[in-house]
Amino acid sequence: MPITPARLEFTPEGIPFSAAFDDIYHSKDGGLDQAQHVFMAGNGLPERWRNRRRFTVVETGFGLGLNFLVTWQAWRNDPERSEFLHFASVELFPFSADDLRVLHARLFADSPELAALAGELNAHWPLLMDGFHRLNLDSGKVTLTLMLGDALEQLPQLQASADAFYLDGFAPAKNPQLWQAHLFKQFARLSGPGATLATYTVAGDVRRGLIAAGFLVEKREGFGRKRQMLSGHFRSPRPTPVEPTDRHVIVIGGGIAGISAAERLCSRGWRVTLIESETDLARKASGNHVGAFRPVVSADDNLQARLVRASFLYGLRRLKAIGTAHNMTGALQLARDTEETERFRRIAAQQGWQHDYARWIEQDEASALAGLPLNAGALHFPLAAWIQPPLLVKALANACGNALTLVTGTRTERIQRQGENWLALDAVGQIIASAPVLILANAADATRLRPELKIGADERYVSHLPAGEVTLPKLVVCRKGYLTPSVGGLACMGSSPIDADESIAHAANLGLMQEMLEQQNISTPVAGRRCKRPRTIDRMPVVGQLADVTAFQPKHIGSPHLLKREAGLYAINGFGARGLVWSGLMAELLAAQIEHEPWPIERDLARAIDPSRFMGPDQLS
Repeated sequence: MPITPARLEFTPEGIPFSAAFDDIYHSKDGGLDQAQHVFMAGNGLPERWRNRRRFTVVETGFGLGLNFLVTWQAWRNDPERSEFLHFASVELFPFSADDLRVLHARLFADSPELAALAGELNAHWPLLMDGFHRLNLDSGKVTLTLMLGDALEQLPQLQASADAFYLDGFAPAKNPQLWQAHLFKQFARLSGPGATLATYTVAGDVRRGLIAAGFLVEKREGFGRKRQMLSGHFRSPRPTPVEPTDRHVIVIGGGIAGISAAERLCSRGWRVTLIESETDLARKASGNHVGAFRPVVSADDNLQARLVRASFLYGLRRLKAIGTAHNMTGALQLARDTEETERFRRIAAQQGWQHDYARWIEQDEASALAGLPLNAGALHFPLAAWIQPPLLVKALANACGNALTLVTGTRTERIQRQGENWLALDAVGQIIASAPVLILANAADATRLRPELKIGADERYVSHLPAGEVTLPKLVVCRKGYLTPSVGGLACMGSSPIDADESIAHAANLGLMQEMLEQQNISTPVAGRRCKRPRTIDRMPVVGQLADVTAFQPKHIGSPHLLKREAGLYAINGFGARGLVWSGLMAELLAAQIEHEPWPIERDLARAIDPSRFMGPDQLS
């Protein structure tokens, strides 16, 4: 659903105000002090996060971000703070980045420290689109998972183990939707060991609803003109996740999937041993000279379109942080025929995207953007980019620093569990590496090690086009294939299936190019690169913890979430044609699962890419 931004309004006293709910965003007695007294002190902070690996807050009603910023500031200033702070917050009517800057400038005029934190938040503020947005802040030590949309839809999609809840929607009388039994049950589901909650309201319906959901609540002294507030804790015990004593992981596969997973885990303090059968990283599909980084759309906004959108938006922030070789030229998705032209126009009108994300443009405008004649109108993705995959892989490896150990030119013939560790073994049974966690990122070869993954190989040919031999576009142009601008004097056109004859595949690529451009007799010498892309039958990636095949039962067919999992064994794979888009967010998801953090995507999306989704009757013993 489209997201409607909040309107920037103030009361006569200068307090931010919502006309939609006829309510103010914070107490008249001061928003910063309210955040400290009600939400932090009401949850026993900062004491409760001290000497912890991580601390997770879940909030209803992000609003101006005051609670988040005050919590972040207190966490930074506490020398005994947890190693990581996670904050997950839902908001139906978020402010635009411009309005948020105005609000924060007014609120933090006398607080340089909070102003600096607000500036970092503003710099990472996402496009206002429905769904989860993962923001890595404070050099990765603070993570904000912003859920944009209706709390009744978003919170059931959150997977997290919350230590504290901030219940900060507009007053129950003004916004009853945020104070109902369905949401209180979600708080119970999300509660981790010792979870607490706090809110400024003591409304009877709220107290009774929280008690019915399993919370013990008490009235405490309120803030400012409010005489009382509520504080409470979840009364049912929850098991404490076992923290690994040895944060060491084996990653098998040195392409974009494997190195992305390595980088995300290294950022969390893990040591990574990466095993690659080739003599260096990015020698297979991730070794292409240049590739396209763009989203996709669908009329029904299906699971794939949603996952690509989330990955694309997260990837934009990751590319900026990594600072690797890319250029946000934008991209065009040309309509193939009259029917698709009408479909693209209809989708653009119905889904109401922000124009920064996507818009429909006619043939003349598309040609002007490309800088050469095109033969159709197109969907324009202004933030899309081209990326040089080998340089991205290198940048990610460099970001790992000394925490990454590369073992190249070595093929993993077998994996096995021994005690608390996984072993990667070579052809003669020698141990290549041993660690508590092992991740399969080795494309279709992963199926040899774990057949239930069912990842195939799709061999393709990418043509290399010298800039002087053909007129090339200024931005990425896609239709049945993709054509990049010239990068270092060379463009890429791809990608056609290949069996043995590269000249046939090259001719097919030139045919795809000719269908996009109003040019005739396009011909260049055969030059390019063949590669095998890992693919799945549903064209979705494979990310998550593998199942214990020996425990598979008939009731598990079609219900992978019911399966018993294999301790310490994970996969990140099956990226197909979208490796550049999938890689960043999928690696963040995998690291979050391993670390018991809030997941950066919705639960239904995570289930759609579960590594065990292809398991069937052939797994029954």
